[in-house]
Amino acid sequence: MKGSWHCHALLSEVKPALGRYAIRVGLSEKVRYDNYTLYNVQPATEEQLQYLNNLYKDTDVLDFWSVPSTVENHISVVSPPKSREEFEKALERHGISYDVVLEDIQKAFDDQTRRRRKRDSGMYWTNYQTIDEIYEWLHELARTHSNVVTLIQAGRSFEGRNITGVRISRKSGRKAFFIDGGQVDADWLSPTVVTYLINQLVTGDDPEARTASEDFEWHIFPIVNPDGHQFSQDSVRLWMKNRRPTSGSAIGVDLAKNWNSQWAVSGGSFNPSDSNYVGLGPFSEPETRYVSRYIDTIGTNLAGLLSFRAFGQRLLIPFAHTTDPMYNYRDMLLIPDGSTGTIADWVKHRFNPPVVATYQLRDRSQGYTLPVNQVLPSCEETYDSVMAMLREAKFINVL
Repeated sequence: MKGSWHCHALLSEVKPALGRYAIRVGLSEKVRYDNYTLYNVQPATEEQLQYLNNLYKDTDVLDFWSVPSTVENHISVVSPPKSREEFEKALERHGISYDVVLEDIQKAFDDQTRRRRKRDSGMYWTNYQTIDEIYEWLHELARTHSNVVTLIQAGRSFEGRNITGVRISRKSGRKAFFIDGGQVDADWLSPTVVTYLINQLVTGDDPEARTASEDFEWHIFPIVNPDGHQFSQDSVRLWMKNRRPTSGSAIGVDLAKNWNSQWAVSGGSFNPSDSNYVGLGPFSEPETRYVSRYIDTIGTNLAGLLSFRAFGQRLLIPFAHTTDPMYNYRDMLLIPDGSTGTIADWVKHRFNPPVVATYQLRDRSQGYTLPVNQVLPSCEETYDSVMAMLREAKFINVL
């Protein structure tokens, strides 16, 4: 390993347990993260940022949930128990500020599933939802609200699962909005937030939701990556990619960076073992290919795209590869630094709808360990934000 910090933990012990390097885990195995520590690290100087960047690129031991990008930006890092002391000493030697967020992330993961209960209504937003629950609910919604909701399928994943969503339409001839979640599998929050939006548009009693469902046609896919989402439920909680074998024993591509807009320019890796591996080229994966083809069918009618993911509490607007303003940059700033190769950048470049944004949901420190008591507030605040965005966009005549 390059740099001034080296961990002597056995690679065979570390790789299966960390999201970034989980490449040799079979479907029958259930990986645990007992006594793995979650840190919030904050570089204060360019030198400290460069050190963390080198560590991010070269480590076989630590799991970076966020990429070191700018000074004073919070970075979430996970360390296995054997490496904790050495990692903390390295940070202290470089004068890098850090906080211990959780000393045992497995306990947090256990809490995310322990109290999961299905309500009589068939769906809930007080905890994280499984793919089976989401898909069953979408089918039921299309059956019970057939005049408004149509079940849609973009295609099939590598393992043969349907990429399922719904089209919500109350009036014909309307401009379309596309919404997606669940591209990154450790992110259990965005699919739940997206189903909350669906529920509000279809059955909610808020007049703004009713207006939004009448003014636009909504095409919504809660889980773009069904194979990886299921794998994160069954085997590796911190799995990040899809499940297609790529090179040697490596499995998966980061779908969030596999779209055909400035592909692989920044924020991704060419190492198939890394969780942010960008693939052999844009749309190399069946999931991104099928979803992009679906978007092509509505592209000329697009009013906007909203993509949801955990975490960071930010609203990202295109484009990540340049500091030059996008086509309606000032308008988007009136409405409310990332990786390239994203769905938002691709849609903005290809179709140029007026409203394109990526929501990074709660929060900045707990990341994928976000407690279940924050799920419903996340849903509610995100819904309010989307309604406010539509309201402001109409006010300034963007829509």
